[in-house]
Amino acid sequence: MRISNILVGCGVVCGCGLGGPLWADELALSGGARLTGTVRAINVAGVVELASDLAPEPVLLQAGAVTRIEFSSTGAVPPPPNALVELVNGDLLPATIEALDDRQLTIVSPEAGRLEIPRQALKSLQLGIRRHQVVYAGPRNLDEWTRGDGTANNWVFERAGLLASGPATASQSLPLPQQFSLRFTLKWQPKQIPNFQVFFADPLKAKGASCDRYYLQFGAAGVEIKREASKGKRFNTIVQLNRNPNQYADHQLQVELRVDRKGARLQLFLNGEPEGEFIDPVAAVPDGSGITLVCSPPNGSTQEIRELEILELNDSRGRHHSEERGDPQADSLISREDDRWGGHLMDIRQTGDGQVVRFKSGVQNDLLEIPAADVSTLFFATKDDHPPAAQPLPLVLRLRWNGAMRVASCQFRDDVVAAVHPLLGPLNLRREGIVAMERMAPKPIPAPEP
Repeated sequence: MRISNILVGCGVVCGCGLGGPLWADELALSGGARLTGTVRAINVAGVVELASDLAPEPVLLQAGAVTRIEFSSTGAVPPPPNALVELVNGDLLPATIEALDDRQLTIVSPEAGRLEIPRQALKSLQLGIRRHQVVYAGPRNLDEWTRGDGTANNWVFERAGLLASGPATASQSLPLPQQFSLRFTLKWQPKQIPNFQVFFADPLKAKGASCDRYYLQFGAAGVEIKREASKGKRFNTIVQLNRNPNQYADHQLQVELRVDRKGARLQLFLNGEPEGEFIDPVAAVPDGSGITLVCSPPNGSTQEIRELEILELNDSRGRHHSEERGDPQADSLISREDDRWGGHLMDIRQTGDGQVVRFKSGVQNDLLEIPAADVSTLFFATKDDHPPAAQPLPLVLRLRWNGAMRVASCQFRDDVVAAVHPLLGPLNLRREGIVAMERMAPKPIPAPEP
């Protein structure tokens, strides 16, 4: 379990009593210091109680002193459920579908158990979710990376990460599929300006040679994704975001890039939050399979790239979810083969041949009965009289398999997390299933156009 980006003492009411097995936790303190031990509690005032082998009694850390807590767990991860339920407030619940009727959806959540969700609280269902195949996870050691430009001595392998103490470049050829997700974490020291470049779909040609590839760079000017082309204009900006490094109090940034080379599209996520989908402006899509990491830290400082992961990506369901759904006042169905219907979703029921989705289309008389295995995405009708959206709650519980729930507060009791959800009411969640807990800061306001 990893719990990141918690800003305790910032008004979050989170009474935590952690019992049962011990977790080896790592705490980042304001000013850059770090502690390890076992977090025993976080009281309502934000004070952290830490048990450490270096002290005979638990250490109490004052509210505001801790900027980040990482929890680790060796518990086995169960198989993922096959559906993702989206609520009208944007929360996501991975679950197994039992049934749907005109009143409610019945699901089984690995974390929350059996739930009955009112139909009016539903926005969409994505069916047939499967775990993406991992292409690479590391870094595992320094030897698997090729270090060029005389930078070999500037690299150090440390705790599944590469640490650079000077200008450093590392490359590796990997079996990148046509559609893949690239994830990594960038870390830098306090009061230093980071300077990172990560090249992907890289043919790994000699330095200075023109080629087709993408790269993300992060520094004083923010985050930018660029497209390098072998013909025409060599460098093309795909997106530039004003994300000043000072906005990240824990001096780190989690990046995810979802790359669809078939559709010439890219999606960017920063710290788990979507930043948009972008089109490759150059016709010749990069077909390279290399990854190149470039760090240029200021003199006397270090930078890290760690937790690098590449997964095979089948984004048809994500693409269906983001595409135009049709009339929002009618239910919609999109099949795995891109067939689309608008009308009324009657129900989802179990038959002798498996689950069936029954849908009444607005353009034909016969009731459609489609095996659930052939359905990609279901959208629920939006009512004109639904109440206005409430202000998003600040505390987000990140669940396995891309789940997320916003709550105002939570309490940890042994291996259970108790919370009250604005749509689902009181919940008791399995602690092992919560992979992150964070307080969401408001998104930065983009700089005005010059």
